[in-house]
Amino acid sequence: MQKNNPPPILVVASVLMEQDGQYLLIRESKAECRNTWFLPGGRALANESLPQTAVREAREESGILAELTGLLYMDQRIGNAAAGFGNRIRFVFLGIPAGGVLKQAEDEHSIRAGWFSEAEIENLELRSPFVRKVIEIHHGDPAILPISKVHTLTPKDQLLERP
Repeated sequence: MQKNNPPPILVVASVLMEQDGQYLLIRESKAECRNTWFLPGGRALANESLPQTAVREAREESGILAELTGLLYMDQRIGNAAAGFGNRIRFVFLGIPAGGVLKQAEDEHSIRAGWFSEAEIENLELRSPFVRKVIEIHHGDPAILPISKVHTLTPKDQLLERP
């Protein structure tokens, strides 16, 4: 009997950063969502931890270095071939700005970044209502898990795990 290969799962990490009542958003450069605003974030690379992904993506897309403080939210999308999307697990970390310069020039990662109040966000063309949802969640609970509880297994830890 032949085993079916499971469908690939896309792993994504984003950062919600708030400073003085404003939230950091990036303007998308990808063709399918060009000029819309979203949280900085993207796909995990091979051999990259989730926190590393979130920090890298925030820096690439916004120019801002994120210091992660906790895990705010996670969700799972079960793929639907007919609707044109695959399996995805998304993690949203909370972060605070820890340096960098706000991006203002377009590249392959984004068009630019900006800090926006919630009132200003209401008037932006968002990639998804997910931006507002995550901000609302942030108001109700600062983090579901402190960053000190988010771990990546070391090679030694992995040797002790059973497949």
